[in-house]
Amino acid sequence: MKKRISRRSFVQATGAAGAGFWIAGRQTGYGQEKSPNAKVNVAVIGVEGRGAGHVDGLKDENMVALCDVDEARLDKQAAKFPSAKKYVDYRKMLDECKEIDAVSVATADHSHAPAAAMALKLGKHVYCEKPLTRTIYEA
Repeated sequence: MKKRISRRSFVQATGAAGAGFWIAGRQTGYGQEKSPNAKVNVAVIGVEGRGAGHVDGLKDENMVALCDVDEARLDKQAAKFPSAKKYVDYRKMLDECKEIDAVSVATADHSHAPAAAMALKLGKHVYCEKPLTRTIYEA
């Protein structure tokens, strides 16, 4: 036999449950280290040509590292971000700079895959324009 619940007891029970959540307040999610509104720590690999567009598009985020094989181009872009670390080798940058959250890859087409793969293996978010790879094997 089914037990019928009255409207009054239903409202009381749901009100008590809701009050419990209200009293507990907002809790951060499990493993959530930053506020969803916090700036992202970004690194850009390749800072001239299309990479300059990436740098300009990410200027409102927290630029922590810039990487380019041409030091003159690197110095030109790094002047905009005095606190960003400068690297000429993306492998060294990804090994040393642990505070990076996301990486933008704007290198020559043949080096998109190695840079993106290394960043992904380290758990970084990656933005890379096409072509991501040159061969099926790289993909």
